[in-house]
Amino acid sequence: MTRPLALSVVLLAAACQGKGGASTGQGEAVNAGVEFTAKTTDGKDFDLTAYRGKVVLVNVWATWCPPCRDELPELQGLHEAHGDEFVVIGISTDKARNHKNVRGLMSQFGITYPVVLDPDGQAESTFGVKGYPTSVLLDRNGVERWRREGAIRPSDSEADAAIKAALTAG
Repeated sequence: MTRPLALSVVLLAAACQGKGGASTGQGEAVNAGVEFTAKTTDGKDFDLTAYRGKVVLVNVWATWCPPCRDELPELQGLHEAHGDEFVVIGISTDKARNHKNVRGLMSQFGITYPVVLDPDGQAESTFGVKGYPTSVLLDRNGVERWRREGAIRPSDSEADAAIKAALTAG
């Protein structure tokens, strides 16, 4: 392997690695009413504040990240499992030239939750993303209550408990 190629592989692997841990806000307001706007995969305007009143799991991901692709079925399952008061929002950080790949993965995995496109990386600063995937749970007021830096795995009891706690908090 050539040196530039080896360096690229190392950098790609590092970019796709979250810390793998989770943290809970335990009632602390980490971000007071997060705001985020973008375009959906079908070109419509998206405004995160339109989801106030619901518990929202924001998932920042990219098509080139294997753990991101691996967790898509689990995210779809969470989206379906928690009723109308909960929604998963996917934010793809893929560059514009890869948006066709985003739509392809959505179709392949039967993704029905909203996915927005963020080719400029606005989500990284808005949600404090250090690696991919990163999931941030927002309460009904848009305040961060839990986060996972790394993939949400099947039957993830910690993620499920955080979602249930946010839903019951009202």
